[in-house]
Amino acid sequence: MTLPNRPSASLRTLHLIRLAIFGGALLFGIITWWLRRETPPPMDMDMGPLRFVGYALWVSVLVALAFLRGLFGKATDAARRTTLLIISWAAAETLALFGGVVWYLHGDSRWYVAGMCFMLATFILFPLMRE
Repeated sequence: MTLPNRPSASLRTLHLIRLAIFGGALLFGIITWWLRRETPPPMDMDMGPLRFVGYALWVSVLVALAFLRGLFGKATDAARRTTLLIISWAAAETLALFGGVVWYLHGDSRWYVAGMCFMLATFILFPLMRE
């Protein structure tokens, strides 16, 4: 069975995708900050089950990125490397978006800041490379 011949994305396209991923998460945080300046969060500070969901999300993203890093290091095809880059960036973005939701609902910005820092670290661990 042959694999489809997919064209690889250009470096400029990948820069735009990475900027869109980062910009969307950053804009979500700015809007959350703007809304939470004077109004209290809609839920009390006790996160309850949402805290366990957050821990599970962090663990699953870390495991997925470790697996993707192994695949990324072995990939020789440019299209496959591009696909793995986008998947890894999107997986890291979920942590920042989850943190933004926690910040909006409970007023705790630490989850968002940790998610954004992790997303920036993922950009370093999965870099853009010229082919």
